[in-house]
Amino acid sequence: MAARGTERTASAEHRHAGATEQLAQIGFRLRVAREERGMTISSVAEFTGLTKGFISQVERGLASASITSLAAICDALTLPMGRLFDPPTVYVNRSSERLPAKLMGEGVTDVILTPPGQSDVQVIETEIAPGGRFEDEPYRLPVDREFLTVLAGELELRLEAETYLLGVGDSMSFDGRHAHIWRNPSDTVTTRVMWVLSSRP
Repeated sequence: MAARGTERTASAEHRHAGATEQLAQIGFRLRVAREERGMTISSVAEFTGLTKGFISQVERGLASASITSLAAICDALTLPMGRLFDPPTVYVNRSSERLPAKLMGEGVTDVILTPPGQSDVQVIETEIAPGGRFEDEPYRLPVDREFLTVLAGELELRLEAETYLLGVGDSMSFDGRHAHIWRNPSDTVTTRVMWVLSSRP
């Protein structure tokens, strides 16, 4: 009989842990949605008629809100209630499944690190042989932000009229729609660069 009691206790603890995780998930998504919209807890409380303390507890996963209260908060945030319960979107890209890509340039090899299916951000690792470079003319990309960091060697990047020489650990960020071009200035050392391309939704 003691064993059955232990099983019931373990099952109850498992259900409690699951409920706690769901409360935390709901609260986290509500807080992120509120902050993305530039709203304060006070403004949500004023819109819904709920207290600031209660909304704060819900956001921290410390209080369970009724369907009516959740609907009111979601209405204030213009957030579909179903978004609170959607499983997280996860993309996986195994290193063993990646193939080198030849995007552009001479003496250049690219590996796309971003998993297939993800479109809001692209991460690319580029290896540039000594003397390797992008093509002859500067280029533009239809992205809001282009970020790069040098993992090995050096990278010379010209952005509009300015030229930058970046070494290991150096990073740079700019609007990808500005004309730019780059090369490996070394005759002996290979350069590796990681690029992150992102656009606003």
